[in-house]
Amino acid sequence: MSPATILTALNQYGHDNGIGRLDLVENRFVGMKSRGVYETPGGTILIAAHRGIESITLDGGSMHLKDQLMPKYAELIYNGFWFSPEREMLQAAIDKSQENVSGTVKVKLYKGNVSVIGRESPNSLYDQDLVTFEEGVQAYDHKDAAGFIKLNALRLRVLAKRDARKA
Repeated sequence: MSPATILTALNQYGHDNGIGRLDLVENRFVGMKSRGVYETPGGTILIAAHRGIESITLDGGSMHLKDQLMPKYAELIYNGFWFSPEREMLQAAIDKSQENVSGTVKVKLYKGNVSVIGRESPNSLYDQDLVTFEEGVQAYDHKDAAGFIKLNALRLRVLAKRDARKA
């Protein structure tokens, strides 16, 4: 299906299930607030599905950075800076983040909600053997976490020691 055909189909599915109606107050570029009521059923479904596949194909650091960049990207477009160098720079970073984002997502549409209920990808980073808490699986030694937690909390212990001296 072409992107336009996909969006048309998703718009109909979303419409039929009461999905994608937004009522929001925006901050305009010129300084005023404006209220907008938008209907984007297909876009709402598409973003939920896309985030579902990103959840298994992007590592935490990449996903977090992309999430930080997206508001700036949206602001540039909203304010008419599509052809700006900063938008193009962000586009390159976002495009890089999406290189391994592909797969299949199953969504459930019901009474205004979109729920991801399944996802799979040949590029998935999810490894059941690594994350299991089952006995006998040697992929990850949970005792390693104790040292990590102690080291990660070092700055907090230093702060507490300083604060105790001040008391």
